[in-house]
Amino acid sequence: MKTSCDALMAMERVSVVADPAKIEEICDAFRSLMGPTRARRGCLRCELYTGWPGPNTVLLESLWKTREDLVQHLQSDRYKSVLQLVETSLEQPVIEFFIVFRREGLEIVEEARKRSP
Repeated sequence: MKTSCDALMAMERVSVVADPAKIEEICDAFRSLMGPTRARRGCLRCELYTGWPGPNTVLLESLWKTREDLVQHLQSDRYKSVLQLVETSLEQPVIEFFIVFRREGLEIVEEARKRSP
C-alpha cells in the first residue's frame, strides 16, 4: 500500500462562488495570498482562475512537491485567510485535494493510440 511519503506531488483546489458585486474584491484578496504561498517551501505553482465553471466562480489552485508540504501550508496562519474567503461563497464551496502517486508520460498516449479504432 502506498503511503503519503510515496506521493509524487499534491494539489489543492479551492473554489467559491462570489457575489458579482464583490468578485474583484474576492479576487484581490486571493491574489494577495498567492505571493506568500508561492514562496513557501515545496510550492510548485499557485494560480487563480475566474469564470469557470460559472461566471462568478473563483478557483485557487496550488501544486506542492509533497503531501507534507501541502499540510504545512494548511497549518499556516496565512491559510486562515483562505478559509475566511471560502466562507464568503454564495454557494457550497469546494475544497479538494489530489495526492498523486504515479506519473506517466508519452507511453500512455502510445498505448491509447494503439487501441483507438
